Parts: sequence; structure tokens; C-alpha cells
Amino acid sequence: MVDDFYTIYTNRHRLAEGWKNQGKKIFGYYCSYTPEEIISAAGIIPVRIRGSSDNVELADTHLPTFCCGFVRTSLDQALKGKYHYLDGVVFPKSCDMTRVLPSIWRLNIQLPYMYYIPVPGKRTDEAVEFLIQELDLFKKSIEDFTGQKISEEALKAAIRIYNEHRSLVAQIYKLALNDNPPLSGVEMFGIIMSSLIMPKEQHTIMLKELLNTIPAKIHAADGKVRLMLAGNTFENIGVVQAIEESGGQIVIDDLDMGTRHYDTLVDETVEPIRALAERYLNRVPCPCKHPTNARMDHILKLAEDYRVKGVILLNQKYCDTHLYDRPWIEHTLKEHDIPILFVEHSDIGWAGGKFKTMVQAFMEMIG
Repeated sequence: MVDDFYTIYTNRHRLAEGWKNQGKKIFGYYCSYTPEEIISAAGIIPVRIRGSSDNVELADTHLPTFCCGFVRTSLDQALKGKYHYLDGVVFPKSCDMTRVLPSIWRLNIQLPYMYYIPVPGKRTDEAVEFLIQELDLFKKSIEDFTGQKISEEALKAAIRIYNEHRSLVAQIYKLALNDNPPLSGVEMFGIIMSSLIMPKEQHTIMLKELLNTIPAKIHAADGKVRLMLAGNTFENIGVVQAIEESGGQIVIDDLDMGTRHYDTLVDETVEPIRALAERYLNRVPCPCKHPTNARMDHILKLAEDYRVKGVILLNQKYCDTHLYDRPWIEHTLKEHDIPILFVEHSDIGWAGGKFKTMVQAFMEMIG
């Protein structure tokens, strides 16, 4: 069953076409700061825009080549028509590169609905109040698009669905607290990636089935080194395979599509829009939000809880926000006697052999 998750992810466009043929509306979104619950409450399926390992053929006429691979390849996929099934796309404010994307999409892809959410860069009480107003405007824009009101009951129902899903993902992660984790890093990668492109109700059913059957599937530790994979997004499952073929075992992550995406539930006792604003702004921050101390605390706690022997910090080439964080993260981890390997990579032209050699050397250093 575990393999089904990654199969779903690799067939994501075909699945979305099927939902479209059933009369469903689908919105793409670019970042984990998108309040998916509001989209879902309107009866629209939110799917995460992803990058690709394919060569860039069209995007470089719109973006300089020193943009990160994720931005270039995701735009290239859209320009090639891979996301033809979308009814709309949502761009929350994050890095400088994603801030220019709405204009490019409007000029070249022209979907019925596009929206830019100016998510604050600061994590303060005033920023929360600002985001409440912006999320209310976002909600009203979707209501105008669909011609139907999003009721408070619908929002609360969507919040319950997403909270249940986040709780189940947390349970899956906690399986790796065992000395012999029942899931490999490759398997966990498939589970997480599929969650980004499926209706949460369907993915929740799959997670429950997995949790009911997984005790019978136990991997032997085989002397593998327990590792954390940190950084930003990547598309190539070969990253995880190379690490585990080199003697490492990824037991936990600090990724924008991993623990940072699923950390923190929405408070179901608070008015929905306020609860969403508080959750999305006060969750473990990505480097585009400040202050970022909570992220470092998050990394250190995970390293302790999951007993990791080293951290591989994997950053997309030209991702300025993550590169700014690199010296601070390396220094702090070294202060806590946690070995770290920094790797700057690109999904385009993936250098698997070179990466594997670096990981093998890191394993020998730790061992």
C-alpha cells in the first residue's frame, strides 16, 4: 500500500483531469502559506503547484536563469499546459521570485481566477490582524468567483478535516521515533508528496488504512545512520534514494513540504478566519518570515527527539532566503555537536552521482 502514495503523486495531473471531468473546480497554490481550508470550504480542490526534473524550455523567456529551479520548472510546466485543468491559482507572498509569478501567469496562462495574498513578513500581533483582513478579502473573492457564500459552518468543517489530516501525518512521522522505523525515507517522501495534491478527505482515508496495517511491516535498522533532511523543496526522489543507499536513514525532516507544512493545528474554538490567520502566521516559519528563531528551535527539538546523528541541509540553487539562513543553521548545529552537510542542488540536471559521493563522505565522517 505504501507504494500507492507515490504512484498517486506521479499521476497527479491525470487524477486532477479526472476530478475536472466530474465537474469539480480545482485551484493550484504555490506555497504552504496558502490557507487551503478557505478554498476547500468553497467546494474547490486545492493542489500544490510543483516543480519538475524536466529541462526548462519555455520559462527562461520570462525569468532569468538565476531563479531557483522550482520557480523556473513550475512555470515551465504551466506554460507547457500541464496545469490546463486549473480553474484558478493562488500566490501567497513569500520570496521575491514568487512575487513576480502572478504577473507572468496573468499575461501568459490567463486562468479564470487568480489571487495574490500579501502574507506579512513579520510574525507579530499586528501582522495577524492584517492577515485576518486579507483572508477575509480572499474569502470574498472566491465567493464572487463561485457565486456562493462560504458559510462559517463550511469553514469550521474544513478546519476539522485539515486538523484531522495534520494529526494523522504527525502520527506517521512519530513512527520514526522507534529504533527500527517501519517506513523508509523514500516511502515517507511518497506519503508527503501525495498529500499535497489530493483532497484531504481521501488522503486521510489512506493514512488511516496505513496506520492500521503498518505494524506488520518493519524495516531492520541495518546499522544505518539516523538523519534529518532540512531545507526547502525538491522534486527528485533520487535525493532520498541516494542518501539511503549511502547508509543513511531519513527519520525526520525540516522541509517546507514536510514538518513545517504540517506543524500546528488550527484552533477550532476561535472564529475561523482569525484562527486561520493565527495558525498560518505563527506556525514554524520558513526563512521568508521573521523572526525565524522558532525554526531553529524546531530543528533542534526534532534532532533531539528523533536522535539524529547528522543533518543534510538541502537548498535549491539560487534560493536566497534559504541561503541567508545557512550560516546561522550550520553554526548553531555545530554548537550542539550535530554534524551537518550542506548541499546546493537543482532538480534540473540532477547530479545524482556527485551528490551520493558527498553523502557517502559525510557518512564516513559521522561513523
